[in-house]
Amino acid sequence: MKKFFIWLQQDEGWKAIMAIIYALICITDFILIPAALNVMRKEVLDEGLKTAMAGLDPVGQVEFIKAIYRQYVPLTLQGNGLFHISFGAILTGSAISKSSKPEETK
Repeated sequence: MKKFFIWLQQDEGWKAIMAIIYALICITDFILIPAALNVMRKEVLDEGLKTAMAGLDPVGQVEFIKAIYRQYVPLTLQGNGLFHISFGAILTGSAISKSSKPEETK
């Protein structure tokens, strides 16, 4: 564990960890959550059409279907994508600073 913390501080391993975390957040927000919502919508529709729709008037049925099929908006895109701009600035800045450092010779 001590070697990990040394790598994290001295070898700038925090940049690699940040890139991995950013990739995991994007995969979750753009792929996993929408897929899970689609699976859950199908289950709700199967059960909801049989029970809830039977007792509703036509306007209520339309509202029920609209509530189920509203479009998913990724959480990281709310706020005009400031989350992605921030991560991009940090990762780009660290990559540029790493490439502009002179190489040490031993």
